[in-house]
Amino acid sequence: MIHLENVSKSYRTERIETLALDSINLEVETGEFVAIMGPSGCGKTTLLNLMGLLDTPDQGTLSLDGEAIGKQSDRSLSRLRNRKVGFIFQNFHLVGDLSVVDNVEIPLLYRTLSSRERRELAAEALGRVGLSSRISHLPAQLSGGQQQRVAVARAIVGRPQVLLADEPTGNLDSQMGDEILDLLEELNRDGGTVVMVTHDPRMAERAHRTVRLFDGRQVQ
Repeated sequence: MIHLENVSKSYRTERIETLALDSINLEVETGEFVAIMGPSGCGKTTLLNLMGLLDTPDQGTLSLDGEAIGKQSDRSLSRLRNRKVGFIFQNFHLVGDLSVVDNVEIPLLYRTLSSRERRELAAEALGRVGLSSRISHLPAQLSGGQQQRVAVARAIVGRPQVLLADEPTGNLDSQMGDEILDLLEELNRDGGTVVMVTHDPRMAERAHRTVRLFDGRQVQ
């Protein structure tokens, strides 16, 4: 599903160049649940951004679902990302003045769907995460766990092949965190490929395997 070969990524300013990832070789198979762990600043989020086509490597090759990500235009990458990748963030990134259902619809605005089709798909995704009764609420009217469930619904509404989760339980208490992991496991059992960045070894244990980074290098 996701293939990285000798991938490196640096970030440059006028004064300094920082090597974020150094010669990463990684294969994520279809239907896997992979956890990525390592200390702060080790390159975890950079790796996730590359997998999600939010960034491109300086060196090496990256492919998603057998499609090589080379010199494609930003528009081509955006279309591919919208079709095949769903993102879940630690801070939810919900739009405060939009209702729950409108937040979930956002990824569908870039597809040729009618407003009725978008609403039906959003309602279906919210039902899947147990929030059908909160469809008209604003994010501020929800608990942290409920907001993260909305974020999960937004990530899956387009039926992506890959879910990328960046510290999805980082702002939740242990009970809410377990509920979100239960949901990710359910989505994985239904055939979804899940890659999750986490600092929590207890959460990582629930993945099929763990990839560890240190100073931009893969150590396990």
